[in-house]
Amino acid sequence: MTEAAASKPAGRLVWVGHATALVEIDGFRVVTDPLLRRRVVHLRRRSDIPVVTIDADLIAISHAHMDHLHLPSLRMLDRATPVVTPRGTAGLLRGAGFGHVVEVAAGDRVEVGRAVLDVTPAIHKTGRGPHRRIDSPAVGYVIEVGGHRTYFAGDTDLFDDMGGLEDIDLALLPIWGWGSSIGIGHLDPERAAMAAELIRPRLVVPVHWGTYAPEDLRRAPPAWLDQPARDFETMSRAGAAPVLVLQPGGATDLGREARQGSADDPR
Repeated sequence: MTEAAASKPAGRLVWVGHATALVEIDGFRVVTDPLLRRRVVHLRRRSDIPVVTIDADLIAISHAHMDHLHLPSLRMLDRATPVVTPRGTAGLLRGAGFGHVVEVAAGDRVEVGRAVLDVTPAIHKTGRGPHRRIDSPAVGYVIEVGGHRTYFAGDTDLFDDMGGLEDIDLALLPIWGWGSSIGIGHLDPERAAMAAELIRPRLVVPVHWGTYAPEDLRRAPPAWLDQPARDFETMSRAGAAPVLVLQPGGATDLGREARQGSADDPR
């Protein structure tokens, strides 16, 4: 471990599921794209929702799609929590009762509490969904707290500027969508492994897989649900960045143990 890595503050990650992660660095807690309900639109959660208190200091929203900017889930959180959200979506957050809302676009840098956020591009479909008038480009974030830098990509496909992200400690990379086939604007396991090679973080945790699937009458999760993580782990095995695959609800300390690939799963 380098001297710079050893001096990073203590932290912890809980991958709640889908694109929802709770990242705690030196006591400052950031939650990404909170999705905390068992059902959303036509999707049903295929794993237990972890018992975790989301008492966040900051909420980071990557884009307006309903499985990322989910108003029923957001209403479960403290409305006094600051929210950073893409340009064009502040009205949704204020309508849900949030008073401290910061709209951003790719290239912006904002400070919220102890966090500094550099807003990155994301290659993903704009807007909120069919028959919705909101037109809001997707973004990602590099979130720095106490010198620890987390890259939350949101939903995106591969883009060259990923190689310009510097000194990333933790990369939360999406590796799939929510169905058996992946749509445009999503990383798949192969392109996610390429993204990790470009970014070269100290740790990669794959997200946006294995949590939700379209509603059907089957009790058992579909057979394809865990395949993206297996494929990503295989494709990343010879890569430059250590990969830690958590199950939805899994957690790990963001220190030496995480970089060595250890994890705990509260289930």
